[in-house]
Amino acid sequence: MIKNKSIAIILAILTFITGSILIISIIFYTVKIPLTSIWESQNQLYAFSAILISAALASMVYGRGSKQRATDVAEFLNKKLEMDIRGKDIAGLLKLLERFPPFLVNLYVSKNINAIEEFKIPIKEHTTQLTDEDLLKIRKIVEMPAPELQSLLNDIYLITNLEQIKILAEPKAKPLIELNLEELKKILFNY
Repeated sequence: MIKNKSIAIILAILTFITGSILIISIIFYTVKIPLTSIWESQNQLYAFSAILISAALASMVYGRGSKQRATDVAEFLNKKLEMDIRGKDIAGLLKLLERFPPFLVNLYVSKNINAIEEFKIPIKEHTTQLTDEDLLKIRKIVEMPAPELQSLLNDIYLITNLEQIKILAEPKAKPLIELNLEELKKILFNY
């Protein structure tokens, strides 16, 4: 697991560059095309494919440890909330949260945006797949007072080092959390 974000970024960039060069070389050698013709239109598909593969490899390097991170968060939550939460479920939530860059989370906080309203349809669609046990776990979390939930988020930030979680754990995010918890209760539990 790569805990230092700067090192993870550097390794991902190096992986991308090295991978692109190696994969392009291998493809061009295998197909018997001289490397000097890399920019010719008929060969750009090979180069593009190599770059896509390298990007996937770099993404895997950057994301190394995310499974362990999810497992650590699940273990923490299971102890803290006395629940049985799977690392797989946490991994999905963390990946979803990582898709929102920190500047966007800051925007949601500063403008107190009702994110639940924006994602109401996908939430309702996903709710049909939840078991009664899943809904009980969700209810326990959404009924927590915002300061208690933010304290929990701060602990999760210490485990994950995700900037998005840190932003949500800050006091200025309390109104956003309260608004979105109320909206989530309405959708899931008809409050």
